[in-house]
Amino acid sequence: MTRSPVLPTHVAEAASRALELMEERWANGSEVSIAPLSPSQLRVLYTLEDHDGTSLRTLARTLSITSAATSQLCDRIEAVGFLERAANPRNGREVQVQLTDPGRAYLERLRSERRGVLMPIIESLPSRDRTALLHGLSAATAATAAEASPSAGTARGA
Repeated sequence: MTRSPVLPTHVAEAASRALELMEERWANGSEVSIAPLSPSQLRVLYTLEDHDGTSLRTLARTLSITSAATSQLCDRIEAVGFLERAANPRNGREVQVQLTDPGRAYLERLRSERRGVLMPIIESLPSRDRTALLHGLSAATAATAAEASPSAGTARGA
């Protein structure tokens, strides 16, 4: 019996639908809320988590938005106490942005709440499906990280 190949479009459609359902569950459920942040502000925190102490200018480039928009996002995040700005000790003209302890605690709480919503779903899967899901998600995470890394463009000959 010949198995038909799994097409990337089928995987993309399934992944997209799964993500949509998770977003809907997180957005509508009382278990998980990204308040007091917007999705754009949350993206800033995720970026800072990987690049803490980066300059405001570099953060803007990483997010692919203007410096003014980045500054406005940071204003709002700083107002809730999740990040702080300081002059770069090596270059006084640059402003460094970093997560605060409450910002780190917020991300951990959010992840914990999301895991709590996902656990019953994952526990309901047969062991082989959980294993396949883990391998697939790990590979997708690695591919996404490689695509997003600054050296990815040069590695692809860009």
